[in-house]
Amino acid sequence: MLALSILTVVGCIPSLTSDEEEVVGTWVPPENSWSSAEPPADLAAAGFQVGEVPPDFRLLDQFGDEVSLWQFYGSPVVLDVSTMWCAPCQELALDAQETAEDYEDVGLVYLTVLAEDADGDIAEPEELDLWAETFEIAQPVVGDPEREWSGPAVPDGVYPVVLILDATLVVDSKVSPPTDANVRAAVDAVIGG
Repeated sequence: MLALSILTVVGCIPSLTSDEEEVVGTWVPPENSWSSAEPPADLAAAGFQVGEVPPDFRLLDQFGDEVSLWQFYGSPVVLDVSTMWCAPCQELALDAQETAEDYEDVGLVYLTVLAEDADGDIAEPEELDLWAETFEIAQPVVGDPEREWSGPAVPDGVYPVVLILDATLVVDSKVSPPTDANVRAAVDAVIGG
């Protein structure tokens, strides 16, 4: 009984230590196979408007790996917020991989955030894989199960929303209407091509 009491007392003592990798305010790269660069320590999220840096996210991709938006610092990014039920989203997805390949020499990342499945529910991991497989996308496709990130990115609920981020992750433009030709024109503008 005495040993149990000691164990209980020791077990109830709060610990104020943490692993070095989990220090609040320090960006830690996720473990995945996508390209990654550490963003500057002073990078600050502002929003989704032109001239702002979108907030970072930690979302799972089609392989079940955690992906961070900010891991792509140093590369131009096409940020495509889509849903599986949206016909214009599907149309855009048809060209996503070809667009990524055509701009491979400048390190373009074509990042798709699937906010909803075909029924308007949360896109499950197997649906991310289905999207990538159906449209032959070898770029990151992530889900947003809580819609904490995609909700503010698409405040009016009209999909897709396509943002072009420059290499410093600042929103350079919002592509409207979101067609592949307009995506390419916006990428050309941000890379000076």
